[in-house]
Amino acid sequence: LLTGAWGAMERINGTPLPFIYVVHLRTFLILYLLLWHMQAIAGSGWIALLPLQLASWGLLGIEAAAVECERPFQWHLNHLALGKSCIVVAQNLAQTYENLGYLKPEDHQIKMEKPAQSEC
Repeated sequence: LLTGAWGAMERINGTPLPFIYVVHLRTFLILYLLLWHMQAIAGSGWIALLPLQLASWGLLGIEAAAVECERPFQWHLNHLALGKSCIVVAQNLAQTYENLGYLKPEDHQIKMEKPAQSEC
């Protein structure tokens, strides 16, 4: 059960967003923001710069969130903590096996350690 769930998470983690999706999203967003800034500054002057920057920050944040969805299971604060959940499930299973007499207490020392950073 635990191995199957871990395998499903690895498949999700190993499936990148389609290249054309990322290229199209970034290209369209940058062109839109560039043309919007030029038009707004030409029409309203430099007073429009601060609202444009705030709106651009929001739109670029949406794009960054889309990129973050590509790797949901990393050890960063804004990613899903499924590795921790799997460790808790493994500890609970080990405790259950110990209570049933299948394991000795020293046989299931599961520690939650942060893995080395990998290039994902």
